[in-house]
Amino acid sequence: MAGVVIIGGMKLIRFAPLVIIGLLSLAGCQTQKVKPLKALFLTGGGYHDYAKLAPFLTNNFGQRINVSFDVDFTMDRLANKNFADGYDVVVYDLCWDDAPPADLENALNAIRAGKPAVMIHCAVHAFRNVKPMIHEWENGVGMRSKVHDKFEPFQVVRMDPHSPILAGWPDHWKTDGDELYQTIEFLPNSHSLLSAKSPVDGRMHIVCWTQTYGKGRVFATTLGHDMTTAENPIYLDLLSRGLMWSCHKLDGKGRPAAGYSVW
Repeated sequence: MAGVVIIGGMKLIRFAPLVIIGLLSLAGCQTQKVKPLKALFLTGGGYHDYAKLAPFLTNNFGQRINVSFDVDFTMDRLANKNFADGYDVVVYDLCWDDAPPADLENALNAIRAGKPAVMIHCAVHAFRNVKPMIHEWENGVGMRSKVHDKFEPFQVVRMDPHSPILAGWPDHWKTDGDELYQTIEFLPNSHSLLSAKSPVDGRMHIVCWTQTYGKGRVFATTLGHDMTTAENPIYLDLLSRGLMWSCHKLDGKGRPAAGYSVW
């Protein structure tokens, strides 16, 4: 299983994914015959424990998908317009309020050119102070949302029973605690997968969706504030399937391409 490189500013730390020993399956053999997906995991910012979330998520991705990660706790590489070259997908699990507008343009241009993207939780609320770019960043994400309900449990409802990303999704699933992001505008090109009813005002809000922005596939979810949701295996399966879908490694029936799943 491929490794993870963490870039934390002052030093380089290497995390090895957890190794599951004992079961040699056909799927496990196939993963050795194909080149792993290479993913860039951009994280960091305020309001969340990314030092805990990032290694946990990337290790659990690695238990489900044939993928390797470079994890960066800074946004420095976005200053390079070619930052996504060499990667199959870019994962945004971050909560920065500010960024140079040119950096966000580089991120969006990568998606427009066809680079798959995965947007997790606060990536939907990020860059709120970048007035020249926030509207277009929301276009790239696929939904406009500015506020969220308080942290609490809530039920999640499947919107598309035929989505390959939701193959195996249980009929009744709830998070034991998360922030329900309020949907201000769900953009026309976005396709809803999951929603939740606000315990506060009774309105339904989209919590997971897909879209195509330019030529790039985008998978997004507002779920995942902290380890309460992140440790749930159903949520981890959702992220993994979303990443595979964005990279065209999931067929219409939810079956991973040969060699890319280690489930």
